[in-house]
Amino acid sequence: MTVQMTGPRSIGRARRTVLLTGASGVVGRALLPRLRDFDVVCLVHRSPVSGPNVTTVAGNIAEPMFGLAERAYAELAARADAVIHCAAVTDFNRTDGSLEATNVTGTEHVAAFAAAAKAVLYHVSTAFVHTTADGDRGRTAVGYAASKSAAEEAVRSSGVPHVILRPSVVIGDSVTGEIAAFQGLHQVVAGLFAGIVPMIPFDPGWPIDFVPADVVADAIGTVVENRVSEGEFWVSAGEAALSLDEGVAVVVEFARGLGVHIDMPRFVPPDMFDRLIGPVFLDALPAKIRRNVLRMLEFFTVYLQSGQLKPSSLDQLVALGARPLPDQRESLRSSLRYWAAQHGYGRAGTETEKAA
Repeated sequence: MTVQMTGPRSIGRARRTVLLTGASGVVGRALLPRLRDFDVVCLVHRSPVSGPNVTTVAGNIAEPMFGLAERAYAELAARADAVIHCAAVTDFNRTDGSLEATNVTGTEHVAAFAAAAKAVLYHVSTAFVHTTADGDRGRTAVGYAASKSAAEEAVRSSGVPHVILRPSVVIGDSVTGEIAAFQGLHQVVAGLFAGIVPMIPFDPGWPIDFVPADVVADAIGTVVENRVSEGEFWVSAGEAALSLDEGVAVVVEFARGLGVHIDMPRFVPPDMFDRLIGPVFLDALPAKIRRNVLRMLEFFTVYLQSGQLKPSSLDQLVALGARPLPDQRESLRSSLRYWAAQHGYGRAGTETEKAA
């Protein structure tokens, strides 16, 4: 892929100004400290954000011109040298129209702003943009994937210079494990800790692709710093991804290091589970636990994608100056350590080292 760079927008300007949407989300929160060399204007809808180089503007991407008055919109466009679009609804189960309003229409409004600002648009999509349903399981995720696919098409058809970045499953910081909100992978960890995952109906050798939040943030920051103005980058582990059984083994070992004894789940063929085991197993569970198990199955169905390795552009990004992918097991342990500490496992800071 040819990477195109743009020149400076105005000669002599010491710092560039970036408009950032979704600053309070998982990627946005990790990105704010990475953008320390920029003046960052965060378009804030509900959740406040702050930082030494951060100013905020109240607005809503679902509304034309972000709901701003014409003069305020024009002034904001005059300030922005680049636009990073992270805002998205990621809840698979939304049925209130917010997936389309935010992910599709909102992206159209952000692209229109980038055109008004004569700025490059850095659109954060997902590595699972092509997700399809596997029978009944995974069906709720298709609406989310379709909205992200439509958002990408809105960017491509907008005519603005743009870069599309596709992160895979985002976990916590590779060192601290910190994350703005616990995600689906953390729900799976909770289920394993609670002992409600005696079996996993997937091939143990299938890859589970995840990338730490700081790596995603650094990848985005790198393309912005280098003024890359076109291209598509997969921010994913690719061939470096752990297999499912390797990832689960890390969780089991970690839990035991905290004194939480859990058994390694048994892997069973998906078709056997769906035909013979699932109906009996799920019906026997209390309603709340059954819902949690179904959410975990949904997570695995979407993010395992039948054993397919994701493409990865990390080598290209490293060539531009981005950090390489850290050790996957160590990154996962960092996320587990942070999750455990937040959930009251008092020995998470010491006993984990034994598990590592």
